Amino acid sequence: MATKNHIGKTLYVAQALPATNNAAGFEALTWVQVKGIQTLPVLGVTHATIDVPDLATGFTIAVKGAASGQDTPFTFRDLGTGTLDAGQADAIEQANDAQGLMSVKIVTGSGTDSGDGPAPVTGDPVEYAQGFAHSYVPNTGDTSGHEGGSVTFRQNNFTVSATEPA
Repeated sequence: MATKNHIGKTLYVAQALPATNNAAGFEALTWVQVKGIQTLPVLGVTHATIDVPDLATGFTIAVKGAASGQDTPFTFRDLGTGTLDAGQADAIEQANDAQGLMSVKIVTGSGTDSGDGPAPVTGDPVEYAQGFAHSYVPNTGDTSGHEGGSVTFRQNNFTVSATEPA
């Protein structure tokens, strides 16, 4: 099997959380594509480890503790239109909001590419996550960079893998 890259994946955001952390809950949200995406958020959870020492054996074992979501940035470029893309604006708005509630959807689309990545079609793989956005940071203004920025997303439940609905 050949190794696959991430080229062609697209990112969508919703300024809300799903009623349930499953495909149906996420599909009920209103999604807006973040155009000009350069890096995707890394979805997933990490677990705490709990040390359990044993004086008699002199050995400390570890057990799996509570899960917590990834805290991960996604980056985007300026599209050269003079205004933010609707998805970029939604992400920045949530990053600057007091609660910042947001859901993300990563799509491996197989439809027609209109210049913003392949369109999602029924059956394409998707990943959903819910949490909050924070820490919008514009790119550094210097001679070796470009305009754009990053928003950090903190996942607050397990990732849901599904397919694009009809």
